[in-house]
Amino acid sequence: MLVQLEIVHIAVIAAVVLVILSVLIGFVFKRKSSKTTILILGTADAGKTQLYTRLRFGKKTATVTSMKENEGPLTLENKTFDLVDMPGHERVRFRYVDYLPVTRSIVFVVDSTTVARQIRVVGEYLYNVLAQQQVQKDRIPILIACNKTDLITALPQDKIQQRLEIEINRLRSTRTAAVEQQEASLDDEQEAYLGYEGEEFKFDHLDNDVQFETCSVEKDELDKVVDWIVHN
Repeated sequence: MLVQLEIVHIAVIAAVVLVILSVLIGFVFKRKSSKTTILILGTADAGKTQLYTRLRFGKKTATVTSMKENEGPLTLENKTFDLVDMPGHERVRFRYVDYLPVTRSIVFVVDSTTVARQIRVVGEYLYNVLAQQQVQKDRIPILIACNKTDLITALPQDKIQQRLEIEINRLRSTRTAAVEQQEASLDDEQEAYLGYEGEEFKFDHLDNDVQFETCSVEKDELDKVVDWIVHN
């Protein structure tokens, strides 16, 4: 009789645990699925707006530097997303933070042919994105889309990753020191510390998933980008 009661007791506990796990998994999935916004970020002339028009309309269009975001629905494999192309101009590019509460994922576009000489500008913008508390807290996945890799002057994907890691490591040192020298008010939201203290910065050290893929908006070689969007 005692053994039977113990078995029943264990079965009840197991059932309760399963129910709790099911609720938690359902909550996480619902929270993820309720966020449908995909942000396209990057500096000016990286190819963001051309990527936006390729994805939404399936064609190449002439673009100019804009001060206003482009926004519209994108349907891929029976999934509908809200695609937002943020301006790359330095005066308005940081408005992306207004979208973070509903952001599902971020595509950060890099011009592979100019990133070597613009590494400070690109690195600083990417650092700002990665260091957002909401990006790290929600573990928003980020794709670094290395555009224009079909051109002979393009920097290889692995070299782009290495140079960005070096630049973000440099920025982390200077910005962390600056924050420590200032007393932030209680209302100020502190930047998230990127990576592991005492170690060189690596994208693998972040809480959120950051991947690199090559693409060419001009040649309509976007399969890797589309696949990443669908599965993230």
